[in-house]
Amino acid sequence: MHPFPAASDLQFLVGKTLEQVCLGFWQFQFIFEKGSIRVESDLEHVDSEGVVRRHNTDADRLAPIYVHHLLGQTVRTAFVEPFCLTLTFARGDLLRIYSDQGQFECGQIYDDEGRLTVF
Repeated sequence: MHPFPAASDLQFLVGKTLEQVCLGFWQFQFIFEKGSIRVESDLEHVDSEGVVRRHNTDADRLAPIYVHHLLGQTVRTAFVEPFCLTLTFARGDLLRIYSDQGQFECGQIYDDEGRLTVF
């Protein structure tokens, strides 16, 4: 629906520890000590050994999920391309969250103060 905001607007995530991952049929929720990201679009988890696992696509809907390996890890960097947000975690894992220009929203980001960004 929308490109991601500038990386400078997402720096509140840097230094945050991922405390909870919630799974729904159409949504992943990544809950930090303050703030959260709700993803209704495709995402990729690249583990510290470079193994890429794509999630939330129709083809991969029932594939094994390894995002729980991110639990307890701290976000080191937040990098933004127009339709991709990449979070790098302390042990070297990456989480890539995708948006698109379609008619439906792909997710929401809530910052430390509860402000909403839709992507």
